[in-house]
Amino acid sequence: MKKKTLYGKSSFLEAIPERKMGFYEKYIKRGIDIICALAALLVFGWLYAVVAVLVRINLGSPVLFTQERPGMIDPKTGKETIFNMYKFRSMTDAKDENGNLLPDDVRLTKFGAWLRSTSLDELPEVFNILNGTMSIIGPRPQLVRDMVFMTPEQRRRHTAKPGLSGLAQVNGRNGIRWEDKFKWDLKYIESVSFMGDIRIILMSINTAFVKQEGITMENMATSADYGDYLLSEGKITQEEYDKKQRIAQNILNREKRAKGIPGLVSIIMPSYNTADYIAQAVQSVLEQTYTKWELIIVDDCSTDNTDQILCGFKDKRIRVIKNTKNVGAAISRNKAIRAARGQWIAFLDSDDLWKQEKLEKQIAFMEQNGYHFSYTNYEEIDDFGNKTNVKITGPEKITRTGMYNYCWPGCLTVMYDSDCVGLVQIENIRKNNDYAMWLQISKKECCYLLDENLAEYRRGRKGSVSTHNYMELVKWHYRLYRKVEKQNVFFSVINTVRNIVFGIYKKKKYVRK
Repeated sequence: MKKKTLYGKSSFLEAIPERKMGFYEKYIKRGIDIICALAALLVFGWLYAVVAVLVRINLGSPVLFTQERPGMIDPKTGKETIFNMYKFRSMTDAKDENGNLLPDDVRLTKFGAWLRSTSLDELPEVFNILNGTMSIIGPRPQLVRDMVFMTPEQRRRHTAKPGLSGLAQVNGRNGIRWEDKFKWDLKYIESVSFMGDIRIILMSINTAFVKQEGITMENMATSADYGDYLLSEGKITQEEYDKKQRIAQNILNREKRAKGIPGLVSIIMPSYNTADYIAQAVQSVLEQTYTKWELIIVDDCSTDNTDQILCGFKDKRIRVIKNTKNVGAAISRNKAIRAARGQWIAFLDSDDLWKQEKLEKQIAFMEQNGYHFSYTNYEEIDDFGNKTNVKITGPEKITRTGMYNYCWPGCLTVMYDSDCVGLVQIENIRKNNDYAMWLQISKKECCYLLDENLAEYRRGRKGSVSTHNYMELVKWHYRLYRKVEKQNVFFSVINTVRNIVFGIYKKKKYVRK
C-alpha cells in the first residue's frame, strides 16, 4: 500500500529533523526484509491458513483487522506517514443495546487472548513488510492517539521504519512503562545494525513462543493508551488530554476525506434535563420525509427522567451516548460528531423542532447547487410550543468575513458535508459553542441560505441563551474570540463590538414579525 502523509504542512505537530542512516539501514535492510517476508509466506503458509480458519470459527468474519498507524517520517515534511497495519482479529464485535462496541475486556475472548500472547495475531504484518510500510525490526507502530502525546524527542522513534518487533518488545513488551518503551526505541535508532537486528529476532522468538509473555499490564485487556496513562499519572490536565484527542481525530480525518456513508444524515443532539421537550424533538426527527438518518443523542448526566423517555423510542436509527460526568454542550457535541457515520452532519437541540421536509429539502438544495455548508430560516415558539409569530432569516451567502460579523445561522438549521468540511471539534466553552463551529467551517466553505422556514426554535426556556441578560451575552462573545479564536485582547474587543453592531442590524433586517 502506498504511504500517505498524515498532516502535510499543517501545524498540528512540529516537524522532526531527518536522522542520518547507516549503510546497512539505507541500502541492505529493505532487501533482507523482502527476502525474509517471502520466505515466511512460503514456509509458514500452512500456519496462516490454520490461524485464519480458527479466527473464522471462533470470532467470525472478517478474519483480518486493519488499523491506521503512524509510520516513518517523510523527510520532505518532517511529519509521520500513515498506513493500514494488518492483523488477525482477536476481539468480537459485541455491542450494547445502543449499537456501541462493548469494552475491550468483554470482547477479548480466551481464544483472542491466546492469539495475542503467542503473537500469532501479528502474522499478517508480513504484508506490511512486503509493501514497505514496515520492517522486520524497528520501533513498534503505536496509535495516532498515542503519537500526539509524544514529545518531539520521543517522536524521533519515527525516523526509523516501524517494525514487527523491536528492543522494547524483547525487554518487557507491554509490561514496561511508556517512558521505558520510548527509551528502548530511541536506543535502537541510534545504532541500527545487521547483528543487532539478528539478535532482536532471536530474542523475539524466545519472548513470544518460549516464554509466551502477555501483552497487557495490570490485568487490562489491552495496554492503556499513552494519553490515558499520562492523565492517570497526573502528568497532563484533562484540558490538555481533550485537546490532544481532538488533534488526533483531526489528523485521522485528513486521511478520510470520503469516510461518511453517502446520503446518511448524522443528527447531533446534546441533552441535559430536557425531559419536558425531548420527546417532541425526537418525534420531529422520526416524522422526517427523508429517512436515511441516524440520531446521536448525548445525555450529559441529566437528573430528570430524560433517560426513561428515551428508552421509549425503539427506532434502531437512534443512538444514545451517556456521559459519565457533566461536561457541557461543547464536549457533548464533539463526542457525537466523532461518533457520526454520515456524509451529512445536522444539528437539533433537544428542545427544538424540525418541519417534516427539513432534511429532504435541505439535502436537495445542497446537492443541486454543489453547496457543502447551509442553513435555513426558522421561527420561534414559546416555552409551551406556541408560535410567537417571529421568523428569522439571514444573508443568502455567508463568507468567512460575514460569519465573523455575526452568527447568522440558527444551530437547529445548519447542515454540512463532512466529506468536504472534515471533522469539526471545538474548545470547551459554555456558550456560543455552535458559533465556534460555524467560524471553523467558514474558513473552508461559504454558508448558503435555503430561504424556507423549516425549523422551530424554543425561546424563553429556563437556562437557555435567550433567557440571559445582554451583558452576559457580550461576555460570551468576547470569550469566544479570546479563548477559541486565540485572538489578542484588542481584536477580541473589536470583534465583540462588531458582533453587537451586526446583531442590531440582524434584528432590523432579518427578524420578521
